[in-house]
Amino acid sequence: MDKDLTTSPLPPFARNFIDHLAVTNKSKSTQTAYTLELRLFFAYLCSSLPDFPASPQAIDLSLLEKISHRHIEAYLSWVSVRRNNGARALARKQAAIKSLFHYLLREDLIQKDVTIKLDPININQKLPKALEPEQIADLTDVMETGIGLSQGQLKYYAYTEKRDYAVILTLIGTGLRLSELCHLNLSSTNFNKGCFEVTRKGNKETLIYFNREIAAALMDYILQERPRYAAGELDALFLSIQGKRISKRAVQNLILKYMTILKSFGHNTDGFSAHKMRSTFATLLLRETDNLALVQDALGHSDPRTTRIYAKVLDEQLKRAAELIKFK
Repeated sequence: MDKDLTTSPLPPFARNFIDHLAVTNKSKSTQTAYTLELRLFFAYLCSSLPDFPASPQAIDLSLLEKISHRHIEAYLSWVSVRRNNGARALARKQAAIKSLFHYLLREDLIQKDVTIKLDPININQKLPKALEPEQIADLTDVMETGIGLSQGQLKYYAYTEKRDYAVILTLIGTGLRLSELCHLNLSSTNFNKGCFEVTRKGNKETLIYFNREIAAALMDYILQERPRYAAGELDALFLSIQGKRISKRAVQNLILKYMTILKSFGHNTDGFSAHKMRSTFATLLLRETDNLALVQDALGHSDPRTTRIYAKVLDEQLKRAAELIKFK
């Protein structure tokens, strides 16, 4: 059981469950994650339970109904010790198993769902990092002037400054996910309405609105800089120097470069990434609107609990701001 078992086959009913996820518009990444988690679970059952066959493919529903919640807890204990899984990994594994049993019960393929007896796995959720207003101001100053860039960085800055500026403003000002930003197209950018047409998780098509400052940065990039490295009729909005659609890694490296410069100015930007830009958008929007439901909708969260964490981020920022008030 020490070898990688995530390539083991799935029982037929579990394969049907994965197909069901596709029908219900679950993303391919979700389908892949659930497949890997369930492969490991069934491989464990086959190796640890005497009544189970050697191959998970031979497991039928009658055997599955012999499973109790204690077997699942034993599996979670095993991956915790043998695979050094932490709380988040254990919660993902438990969620995949619970989803499978819920599906099978709903389809009348099993008589009971033993996962309802599983205790929830508590995760100490860390507050997402977000840029402070003064950090955003310094960041935009750096990107507009090039101050703080090394001689070597200035060479590329002169070539991509308008693109980089438009990318950062778009991330902070819209809350787009990194993958969503990289998949933006010219044809799906509507300047008249001030919005992008975006396909979000679960293949949900939605409009993401941007303000006039972002519109100006985008138009400046499109008219003044993008033609330098546009190859043919490529529809991608943000391009690499090679004229290809910009990659997620390129955007991450772009952010890292400017976060490093901000750090040299005395700002704490350790660990900042594209997702932190999304957190910054959420925090700014919540500060301006005081409306969690609006933030949830803007971020495309299906679960409001995911959005509430940004209220805590705002509280932390307000607390730090209060500490700055001096009376003497």
